[in-house]
Amino acid sequence: MKKILIPVDSSEYAKRAVEQGKAMATTFGSDVVLLYVVGHVVDSPRFGSIPNVAPVVDPADPIVGHEKQGAEKMLNVYKEYFGDIKGKVETIVLYGYVADEIINYIDTKDVDFVIMGFHGIGSALYPSLLSSVTSKVLHHSRKPVLVIK
Repeated sequence: MKKILIPVDSSEYAKRAVEQGKAMATTFGSDVVLLYVVGHVVDSPRFGSIPNVAPVVDPADPIVGHEKQGAEKMLNVYKEYFGDIKGKVETIVLYGYVADEIINYIDTKDVDFVIMGFHGIGSALYPSLLSSVTSKVLHHSRKPVLVIK
């Protein structure tokens, strides 16, 4: 297992996924990619839910810029947590539909394994259900996905 992808947000479940990711990266000597997506948690055109709708996430928008700054700070804190592992730790911020961006990253980058939280910010109203983002990644990923509760 050379590279582990950990999509994160600021939820407790993401923190648990990061902890599990560190344990696995330490055991296997893996590189880690910490990924945050600034954008929409709702259904996306990729899954046929919203036809002909493009993501409206403009990195130049001040609100989006503010979220990106917060994401970068959070990612840096997570990165410091991995400070003592042998592998490299990379942080990435993407824009768009969250599930789409995660799946696209899995499909186009050299990722061996994915670890993510049971649910995050987008599922706060339904804490007993698997989040829509996690569910989509779990069902559409071509790589193994470990979901942390």
